[in-house]
Amino acid sequence: MNLIETCKNRCFQNPRRVVFPDSKDGRVLNAAKILIDAKIAEPILIGGPFELREEADKHKISTRGMSLLAPQQCKDLKQYARQLFEARKHKGLTLEKAEEQLLNPLYFGASLVKNNAADLCIAGNLSTTADVLRAAIQVIGLQEGIETVSSFFLMLSSDGEKVFAFADCAVVPEPTAEQLSDIAYTTASNYNNILSAVPKAAMLSFSTKGSADHPAVEKIRNAVSISNQKYPELILDGEFQFDAAFVPAVGKQKAPGSRIQGDANVFIFPSLEAGNIGYKIAQRLGGYMALGPFIQGLKNPMHDLSRGCSVEDIVNSAIISSCMIN
Repeated sequence: MNLIETCKNRCFQNPRRVVFPDSKDGRVLNAAKILIDAKIAEPILIGGPFELREEADKHKISTRGMSLLAPQQCKDLKQYARQLFEARKHKGLTLEKAEEQLLNPLYFGASLVKNNAADLCIAGNLSTTADVLRAAIQVIGLQEGIETVSSFFLMLSSDGEKVFAFADCAVVPEPTAEQLSDIAYTTASNYNNILSAVPKAAMLSFSTKGSADHPAVEKIRNAVSISNQKYPELILDGEFQFDAAFVPAVGKQKAPGSRIQGDANVFIFPSLEAGNIGYKIAQRLGGYMALGPFIQGLKNPMHDLSRGCSVEDIVNSAIISSCMIN
């Protein structure tokens, strides 16, 4: 059984409450209907019930079983605003401005997740990535011990048998060594949560174990050192060229003493440029399906979609991100 089917079964056993801030969109309405019909999630759509039903009627979609919630109608809105004010008043945010921000579906959706009125939030089909991340960081905040919000893709082979995680391919342009360590840890943790498999994280470079010297390589070595000190239980090593991390024969030859012998399943790229190029090569030349990006590093889950996403993308995002929750 492939990853998506396995995750569907897990979702069926424990459907999550998924809030969609960008709800006035036929794609989200269709996705919500699919999730309800399959009994694998409980969608919460943010917006005026009349407007959402009118939009659903245009697409001949029933909203039965969907929670339709306008921020103005939420009995806890003032509590959420007070919470946001307390968290952001040192930045000059007033209570009046906080109440105004909570009328924004992104901020309201993030507040629902923060306050356990929903399990996760999925946005971005209408909003920009910058707006989604801003709401997530300001309302939800960062995971304890992590100082970097990043992302990862799951890469699925065409036969569904192989699954790898690639990070960061969508958020942090030039990560520092400390940020690379955060990215490696959160990606490995999510890989384990989703697949119930032992993550083996490779820090990638154009050098393998000292084959080249350059400041860019030194940054990767520092990231490996930081990670090994902070997370000794994590199987992580580097610096690796991709073939040494991926091909056992090459790994044994180039890095014979490493804990990773060409069998990595989590690949940490040195920059956003490298990661973005890498996942698209795997997708277009290697025939791998790219699922994501999934946002990580937050206290509570909030994820970003491409504005060009399909109904299937939204459904898959809900399924996979539900399985990221412990």
